[in-house]
Order: sequence, then C-alpha cells, then structure tokens
Amino acid sequence: MNIDSNIGSTLKSNYDLKTTSFSQWEYTNTTHDKYTYRGHSYNTADEEAAVDPSFQTDHTPSTQHLCTPDNTTSLEVELTLLELDDPAKFTSLQPSDVIGKEFASIQEAEAFYKNYSLFVGFNIRKDEMRRDRYGMITIRRWVCSKQGYREQKYIDKTDKKREPRGQTREGCRAVMKIRIERNSMMWVVREFVIEHTHNLLPPNHIQFLRSHRSVKDSEIAQLQSWRTVGVKTAQVMDYLVDQSGGYSNVGHTKKDLQNSLDSVCRSEIQTSDADSVISYLTAKSVTEPDFFFDYTLDEDNHFGNLFWVDSTSRSNNAFFGDVLAFDSTYRTNVYRRPLVMLVGVNHHHSTTIFGFGLLGDETVDTYTWLLRTFLVAMHGKKLKSVVTDGDKAMHKAIKIVVPESVRRLCYWLLERNVQTNIQDGNFTRAFCSCMMNFMTEDEFDLQWFSMVEKFGLHNNEWVSAMYSKRKQWAETFL
Repeated sequence: MNIDSNIGSTLKSNYDLKTTSFSQWEYTNTTHDKYTYRGHSYNTADEEAAVDPSFQTDHTPSTQHLCTPDNTTSLEVELTLLELDDPAKFTSLQPSDVIGKEFASIQEAEAFYKNYSLFVGFNIRKDEMRRDRYGMITIRRWVCSKQGYREQKYIDKTDKKREPRGQTREGCRAVMKIRIERNSMMWVVREFVIEHTHNLLPPNHIQFLRSHRSVKDSEIAQLQSWRTVGVKTAQVMDYLVDQSGGYSNVGHTKKDLQNSLDSVCRSEIQTSDADSVISYLTAKSVTEPDFFFDYTLDEDNHFGNLFWVDSTSRSNNAFFGDVLAFDSTYRTNVYRRPLVMLVGVNHHHSTTIFGFGLLGDETVDTYTWLLRTFLVAMHGKKLKSVVTDGDKAMHKAIKIVVPESVRRLCYWLLERNVQTNIQDGNFTRAFCSCMMNFMTEDEFDLQWFSMVEKFGLHNNEWVSAMYSKRKQWAETFL
C-alpha cells in the first residue's frame, strides 16, 4: 500500500478484519479461508462466489496477509491513503499511485475520494453500484458531479411548468472505481481518472463545494437554543464564522444551516402533529357546541382515521343532504393519505361541504367507519343518493351502511374516463347523451348498440365494462 516511500510504516499484528474500522467482515483462519458477510459464508476458493464471472480473481494469497506458525494472522500496513493530510500530495496523485490500493470498507474509499476532491477542487457524486446474489456490494464507483450529459428527452421537453435548471454536466471523465477482492476481502481501486473537462475551483472557493458541505448536530442544537431567545440564523452564522476563524472553516453556508434547522423542525412537528390536531379540534368543539369530530387509533396506538364537520355544514346537510358526493381522489398532503370530501349541492346549485375525512387507507372497513360516523354527526339523516368515483371498497361500504340509497358514478369522472380510454370527441359526446338523457330501457339499448356499431367498439373491454355498470350511471336506470 505504498504511496510515498518517505511516509513510513507501522506494524499491526494479529490483524482481525472484524475489528477493523468500518469493516463488516468476520475472518476465520481455517484450511480454506472463509469469510462471513451479513450471515452468508464465503469461501475464497469457491468458483461460484460471484454472479458475474468478471468478478472472479486468481485466489493467489495476498503478500500482505502472511499466516504465522501459531495460526495467527499478521499484517504489515503502511500509512494508507486515508492518512494523507497534505494538499500538495493529494493534488500530485497520479493514477499509478492509487490504482491497486486497498480499503477495508466502501466508507473508507469514499472518505479518501472526498478528501481528494476537496483538495483538488471539484464535487463528487455516487454513480455505479453492483451487488452479487447475496446482496453484497462488489463494485462501487464515484464520479465528478459534471460527469455525463443531461438526457435529451429533458432538453426537448416543451410542456415545462417552470424554468429548467441550468445545465451543469459537461462530460467530465474524472472517476474512481473500487471492486471487492474476494481472496483478501478488501476493496481495491480498479479505475482512477484525474482528467477534468472543466476548470477546478481555487483553494479559497472549495468551502462552497456541495458534496463537502454539512451541518453538525452540535451547531443545530446551538441554533435551536438561540432561536428560542430571539437570536437570528444570520447572527448564529456570524458567530460560527468568528469561532472557526473564517468562512472557509465553517463547512457550510447560511442557507445550509437554515435548511437543516427546517428539516429538524419538520421532523419534530411530524412526531407530535396528531396530538396537536386532536387538541385543536377538542378546543374547537368547546367554543363551538355544534362542532363534531371523531377519530380512531390502530393496534399500535398510532393515529388512524379522522372525521370533522362544523356547525354550518351540519345545518346545510339538514336541508340539502339527500344527495351526497363521496370523493377520495385528493392525496396531496405530506402523508399521502386520502382526504375525503363529503359534498352536496344547495338551492343555488352551488357546492356545499358536509364534512371531511382524513383516512389511513381505502379499505371497506375504513369507508364503513367514515359513513357511520357521518350519519352520527348528521343525527341519522338517511341518504337518498350517493355519488362516488367508482371505488369498489367505497361501493361495498355504502351497500353495508345505507343499502337503501341509490348509488351512481360521478358524471364528471365518467366523462374524463371516456376521453382517456377512447380518445374520440365524437364518441364522448355520444356516450354523454346515453348517460344524461332519460329514455326507456329499450331506447337506451338501441342507442347504445348503435353507438358501438358506429365507432367499431364491439371488442373494447372498457366499453363492455361500462355497459355492464349502466345501472350506476345512466339516467334511464336511476
């Protein structure tokens, strides 16, 4: 592992891979060397050790691992690449100095390449990674952040909602790749390219390199403590700069500090927001007597489902609650939970809200709980008709809770589905005519089959499925 003959060497006896920093290997010194990785045993003489034949090695014992007569293993190790701290030596490294060097773990290899890129003046990112059939990483590759080019499909995209980011990739060739050496169970550098296609940052700008910026937990704790007494983030940043002796020694920017604090605050909110919601709704029900809410907990005592409705919605339901639109297509909250809106139409033909439900899932049991809770909140007022989006679990729940109500599919969603599945404006208009116009059953069948014949859709599965569900959407059957 020599990199400079003047660096010197140290002796480490009884070398044990299991106790080596970052190592995940357990070495067993037997007649045939075996290693254990995450519960899987590896024999270095096993020809089937790797899935990819290119990973096979010549199983010649490493000159760095010498078995002594007392059956212990000793290893003479010179200062590794990780121990380099001289910028001049980093910047003068050549591929021949690095290729063939060994690391005890992927983390060590990444730490070396991060240090190298820091002193040289470029960002790095993770690239290729391969695993064998046991899930063990066999190849890892890091590249310059300007490696490659942006895919052409993103460049040619015309329906962009916001201004695209500037292109940063320039086809840079700088790379370091390591591969597992199975007879020594060490990661060996197989590729190391130092040429760049762009200018490198000068030493006074390296503190701005993205892959080298990080905020310490102690700094976050300090910032949180000071924020409680009115100290601003900019003032904390000035203090850190003064303590460290300059911006180049801080290790991050003010924006990094603010983003880290925001992440911590969001994490803390997510662990207590359920209690906050329940506390708020409880207080709301005290100040507004007709306010109603209910919720459930799962078997792990975690927040399950929530339903709430205010006094205005309960009053509107008493007058306009014969027809209920039951829609759970909204899933825009941070938890990806379905937000169910229970709505109707008032005497001005305007939408009126009857309640909200934030659900844990979309099962029959959940929808059944929601409907029953809704009826309790509305003093048992029965529903005459329920409009849904066609969800099967919702359909079964309605049949369980309010079997006497008429169930129909949403006109707006059906029109969208027609256009999505058939993609013919003329057929969409003909379908809507069948759906909205009242006629006898014989007249409906005549108009339907004439439409199918006209557009040649006899074998279309979606059209056939909609005909079998005609009693849920056609005015003729409602």
